[in-house]
Formats: sequence, structure tokens, C-alpha cells
Amino acid sequence: MDSMEAIEHKHIPAALVAYTRFHLLARSEVPGVLQEIAAALPAGLITGPAYLHIQGFSSYTEGFSAEAGFPVSREFVGGRIRSRTMPAMEVLALTHTGPRAALRETKIGLLNYARARALISDEFSREVYPAWQDPESPVEIHFVIHNWSRLLAENLERTLGAPGRASVLQGDESLPVDASPEARFEWARLALTRLESNASEHQKFDAVSSCAHVFPAELLDKLRGVYLHARNGVGDPLAAVDAVLAFMETDPGWNETEHARVGRVIHQTKRPADPEAYAAAQSDAERRAAYCFCPVIRARLEQGMPVSYCYCGAGWFRQQWETATGKPVTVEVVRSVLKGDPVCEFATHLAEDL
Repeated sequence: MDSMEAIEHKHIPAALVAYTRFHLLARSEVPGVLQEIAAALPAGLITGPAYLHIQGFSSYTEGFSAEAGFPVSREFVGGRIRSRTMPAMEVLALTHTGPRAALRETKIGLLNYARARALISDEFSREVYPAWQDPESPVEIHFVIHNWSRLLAENLERTLGAPGRASVLQGDESLPVDASPEARFEWARLALTRLESNASEHQKFDAVSSCAHVFPAELLDKLRGVYLHARNGVGDPLAAVDAVLAFMETDPGWNETEHARVGRVIHQTKRPADPEAYAAAQSDAERRAAYCFCPVIRARLEQGMPVSYCYCGAGWFRQQWETATGKPVTVEVVRSVLKGDPVCEFATHLAEDL
């Protein structure tokens, strides 16, 4: 495995790409997929190295949902190949050299480096192949950073305006990528403590929930498809919501949460982040730490973080139900380990005009 000293912090600009999505069962499939894409593209269209994205969440019980492609100079559609603009990304990059069989070890090393700094990602890993036709050539591994402090700053300005952003952040706009977990916690604690006196409850929800992890688009599109199919079939929007909930019960992409609808409110309770540690916990504090998904606060639940921080978790459900129904929702934090509760429960309030 490469030395962790070789890790680089990079900003990848937005780019037009030609890509295909596929069910990845074995790494040996990747060269064939890249060859298929390259052969389909007109000469001179490719402008950069091949890439592979592997999703952390999918509907597959085996293997992964993956996307492979190339940056291109113009749009292309052909067969199962499409084009899109890939958004800009901030990454930690580490080059793997040597056998591809050892690639996983390099990825784990990069992941552990990020975890030690309480960095979070956008639910997919990224690989770049500068010489993709050579199966033994170096591979650049990317940990895609979900820059929470930058997102909070942007969403504070959107919801509160520039003066409100300034009042909350007081000039401390962002954190360095190598900041410690303690520094990340304190930055968020101070910002959200000031937010309490500078915003309404809805403004807090809107700003902080907009900082949530980005849920995989293909899974959100499935929810929208289920909702529209049911809505067009029965005409009852709440029956369509129930169809989405029934789909979530059977699709592996949604097995981390329990759901129940009461009227226009959907109650969601997350399952523990670490089920084994949760079951083996010897105290309430240990149990709450094992339950929490957030690396910034799970070891610091007693250190005074405002509960509005959990609107970030609420943003997970906001994305799901706003995409499914096509209407805005509000998500309430009903129970939270930050409040001393044993679980985190959220209530999604659906729009009245579904």
C-alpha cells in the first residue's frame, strides 16, 4: 500500500462525460466496460482519463452499482451510453501502484486516513485510470469529500442572507481538510449555537438539512417512478406514498431505516450505525455512540452540540420525499441521541397539496 504521505487534496472541475451505469460484480469487468464506451465514441471525443464510480448504496444484494466513463468534448448518446455534466468535486487522492489485487488495501488505507479526520463522503468512491488499457498501470484512488462547513456557509447565505451568514460564522468560514475531529466538532458547535438566535426553526431546518449527504440519484429516481406509477394508477397521493413505503420495505437500498405513515406524516427511525456495538453496549452512553452515524459527534454526544445539528440527518429524508412526491417537505427531529434518546426518530411532514 502507498504511503499516506502521498495523499493529495485536489479540486476536480466540473466536466462533460460520456458514461454508462452497470451492475459491478467483479473488478475484472471494468476493462471491458471501458473498452465498450471507448469503442462507441467517435475519434477525438475523449478529452481525459477513464473513471469508475462505485456507489455505497444500491438495490443489489451482491456487487455494486457502478458508473464508468470518460470526459468528452461534446454530448453523446448511443446504446446504453449517455452524457451528463459531472459536478465539481473535492477529493483526497492517492495513487495505487502494483497489482490490482492489492487495490482494495490502498482504498482502505485512504478511507482510514479520512475517518481519522472525521471526513465524510458523498456515498461513492472514485477511481481514475490515466492509462486504462494497461491492466497494471497506476490507478488514482479518490475519497470524495462532502465539505460540510462549506455547504453550511453557502446555505446560511441562501436562507439568512449575507448578514445572517456573517453573524453565524463570524469570519470562520471553513475548516482545513486536515482538521482534527475535535476541531470539526467545535466549529459546528459554535456555528449552530449562534444559529439558534439568528434563525427561525424552519430556517435552521432549511439551511442544515441542505448540508446532508447526497443520496444516490438512481435510487431517488426509483422512488419518483414508484410514486408516479401508483399516483397515475389510483389517483390517491397518500396511496402513492404507501406504494413508495412498500417498495422501500423490499428494496435493499433502503434497509437502514424503519418507516410508518400516520396521515401526512411519515415516521422514520434509523437502525444503529454499529449494530454489534449497540447490542453489546454496557451503558446508555455507549449505546448512543454506537447508534450514531455521524463521525463528528458520535464520540462527543455529551459536549453540547445543539440538536439542530440533527437537521443534517433530516436532510437524508428530505431528499427522499421531495424527490418522490415532487413537493417540498419539512422534517422534524422527534428523538435524537443528542437529547439523550436511545434512537434517532424523524417525522417527515408531507405537503398538503400532494
